[in-house]
Amino acid sequence: MLKIHNEILELRKKEKQISTEILGKLQLMENKRSYLPMGYSSLFDYLIRGLGYSSSSAYERQSCLRLTKELPELKKKIDQGKISYTTLSAAFKTLKKKPTAEKRNILKGLENKSTREVKRLLAEPAKPIQVKKTTYKESVVLRLELSHEVNEKIERLKALKSHQGNIEELLEKMIDRELRKYESTNYVKTKSKNPRFVSRRLENNLLKNAGYKCQYPGCEATHFLQVDHIVPIRRGGTAKPDNLQILCSAHNLRKG
Repeated sequence: MLKIHNEILELRKKEKQISTEILGKLQLMENKRSYLPMGYSSLFDYLIRGLGYSSSSAYERQSCLRLTKELPELKKKIDQGKISYTTLSAAFKTLKKKPTAEKRNILKGLENKSTREVKRLLAEPAKPIQVKKTTYKESVVLRLELSHEVNEKIERLKALKSHQGNIEELLEKMIDRELRKYESTNYVKTKSKNPRFVSRRLENNLLKNAGYKCQYPGCEATHFLQVDHIVPIRRGGTAKPDNLQILCSAHNLRKG
């Protein structure tokens, strides 16, 4: 039994070493943004789709990566078992805007603490929920926290549009109106000679043809989409449809 116990202890040490080795490799991946050529829009996307981590595990590793980049000594403490991925990810949200020295002091106090102790030590006064969504079978309930100024605008709009329906009907009409802006996809050739000018209809056409997602090979991002010139304007590229594509902001920025 003692032999097996000692073997497990040795494996446990290797397990911690492998964890820090993975962090080191991920740091290289992040520094060079090497995940972008493979079709991943962010490190988080790469951790989930590329490496198969769950969302929570990916968040833990990304949080650890950011903290260990700023505080390299944390890697040794992870090796030694003084601090864990879970502790670092729990602390990240609280620490990310604090000065480096303060982060170091707080993390020192979290060493060798259980997850429950860490959460208790980091607990902050509860803040009002800004947006909370609850999904039911037949409906979705949103709870919003608004400033007094925004609430006053809503009340004013309700009064002015009271003959057109209640607030739910007004909200639906506004959403429909915004969505209709993207429905006109029949491209009409523009007379503009400005290579930067992309009409709304052309943009809508490009988005529709792209399936409303990034067209970089392998990327599945559907947020922060931008129209990109395949041949850059500085090299004579135009705003003609065959020189335009849809990219997420990360891949557009990578292209430069």
